[in-house]
Amino acid sequence: MPRIAFFFGISIYMYMDDHGVPHCHGVYGDYAGSFSLENGERIAGEMPPKQERKIKEFISANREDLMEAWHDLSK
Repeated sequence: MPRIAFFFGISIYMYMDDHGVPHCHGVYGDYAGSFSLENGERIAGEMPPKQERKIKEFISANREDLMEAWHDLSK
């Protein structure tokens, strides 16, 4: 389970055996959620609003690299 980023206490992960739509997982303390790489929207789980905004900003700023990583991990 490679951690691909860490900022403001938030860890972002991509799992090699994931399936479905391209997404990443955000973990902040006891909160965890899955986020679409297409639009940054939360797909599942829970995240405080401030941290959810930070994750969306991260996905938006890094979308191209994240999509590339998703395709590399899903091979």
